[in-house]
Amino acid sequence: MTGVAIVAGVGPTVGQAVARRLHGAGYDVGLFARSEEFIGELAADLGEGALAVPTDITDTEDVEAGVTAVREAYGPVSVLVLNATGGGGRPVEGASVDRLESIFAVRVSGSLACVQAVRDDLLETGGTVIFSGTTFADGEVPQQIEWGAVGPAASGLANSLGAALDGVQVTYVRIGSQVVPGEAGSGALSASEVADTYLDLVEREGVATRECEVYSRQ
Repeated sequence: MTGVAIVAGVGPTVGQAVARRLHGAGYDVGLFARSEEFIGELAADLGEGALAVPTDITDTEDVEAGVTAVREAYGPVSVLVLNATGGGGRPVEGASVDRLESIFAVRVSGSLACVQAVRDDLLETGGTVIFSGTTFADGEVPQQIEWGAVGPAASGLANSLGAALDGVQVTYVRIGSQVVPGEAGSGALSASEVADTYLDLVEREGVATRECEVYSRQ
């Protein structure tokens, strides 16, 4: 199976690894991130079938323009990977409404903006949306108050979209171990191992997964 993918939030760890894995499997890939230099270098390295699209996913018009650029280059989008994080939170004495709103804008509002921009394509192709999630906010997280609120909200958005988009697989991947760019270490996952999981989710036929958890077996 091949198609057109957008990876939103392309950084040096999971985002880059997923983009490389999808491109290597034959997908045309749109690379969304605010770091124009990083995604430009990655697109040049990947070569044909990779398009760097500097995009701030907290700006709806920016997202729509980015999706249009990918669609015009390659066709309808069948895979959307939501990997932008917005950073972490802080202990209660340092937590702030502004910080909470900033993280929420990326992880929740920005994710919804991306899904809305490709919704018709996903319905047409019977596509897949993958949220890079975490087990970190499953319970109380007193050291990261803002993230303790936003993490469950992102999971809730994924679950609701999965129920709302008939024929589209929406999967929240709960990453339960540290992810590192290179080889996996003790208790850590390599980004390439996470990317393998994402590709497997995308390429399954006839089976949809709403939520899964990945963690190191070491």
